[in-house]
Amino acid sequence: MQSRYPLLKKWTAEEHERLKALAEAGRRPDEIARELNRSEAAVRVRAWQHGIVLRLVTSKRGK
Repeated sequence: MQSRYPLLKKWTAEEHERLKALAEAGRRPDEIARELNRSEAAVRVRAWQHGIVLRLVTSKRGK
């Protein structure tokens, strides 16, 4: 039987540990996503699922 989500890339143990380390270092979710070659949404979901606290990012206001 085929997966319902064929485009999902599984997280490796190394990626998970790197996510935790970067989050603890205070890196922003978009920076973590770039470093892990994942979408910001994927990083946020993984962190939420495992209770990893990410740095809050407020949107920049244009003048």
